[in-house]
Amino acid sequence: MFHQQIRESQEKLIRQLRCIQKRISQAGFSFWTKGEKRLKQGDRLKNRYEIQKILGTGGSSRVYLAYDRIQERNRAVKEIRRFQGVGEQAHKMMVRQETELIRRLDYPYFPQIEEVLEEEEAFYIIMEYLEGETLEQLLARSGPQPQKKVVGWGRDMCLVLGYLHSCRPPVIYRDMKPGNIMLQPGGNLRLIDFGAAFAENDDSVNLGTKGYAAPEQLAGEPVDARTDIYGLGVTMYHLLTGNDPRQVMTEQYDIRRCSRGLSGKLGKIIKKCTRRQPGQRYHSCEELRKDLENFANHKKL
Repeated sequence: MFHQQIRESQEKLIRQLRCIQKRISQAGFSFWTKGEKRLKQGDRLKNRYEIQKILGTGGSSRVYLAYDRIQERNRAVKEIRRFQGVGEQAHKMMVRQETELIRRLDYPYFPQIEEVLEEEEAFYIIMEYLEGETLEQLLARSGPQPQKKVVGWGRDMCLVLGYLHSCRPPVIYRDMKPGNIMLQPGGNLRLIDFGAAFAENDDSVNLGTKGYAAPEQLAGEPVDARTDIYGLGVTMYHLLTGNDPRQVMTEQYDIRRCSRGLSGKLGKIIKKCTRRQPGQRYHSCEELRKDLENFANHKKL
């Protein structure tokens, strides 16, 4: 009886998480409404973190730049709003999933979490502030990126995703896109925003970004490493061409159609990443990384 009650409680939380996902999806890119209360410059959290400005807005969250008055350094503050009609436990589960995941990852490509604050209207994840700009911002500022750079970034992201996939249980990132990759002043990449990442055997939610998410992810089917490989392939396509992948039909990520100056061999790599059927893609990030390295070194694929 006791175990049945636990199971029923878990199933209820999963249904609520699915409700959150559905509402984010229906809302498009932002669930924030005009005139809705937001933190402003000078506001303080815990009388410690003083808000400087908004850094970005997503489906159910905002990210602010804040100054840590105790440690005297900048912080990133991720604000996750509470949804009306969704239980408190479901909200806490969503926040806990993200924060616990980042905290247990021991890898230099991920931001560090300072603490989590719970307020009446939202949760606040206080994180390491990363200097630099996202690849999405770079793309908007400079347009399509050089082939050599994109191949290098792709190889780096293969290492990052490969690390996640090697965890036990494997972690599937589920939201690979230029806006979630931070390019730091020294040229290093950092992967940000783990709101969609879950263990491979956790099918409770199906988060991601339309245009970058693999077909099986959008359909609510099981996901694995090949789902992230699809997202990485679309990300490289976007960086190379500047074309918004939301305007491209599945399996038509042809970089040569956009620019004859781009390599046909690299085009084949991206096409293999973005096949509709997972079984036709690269089976691991290591396999993809080797092909990218061979391409960079002018070796046969």
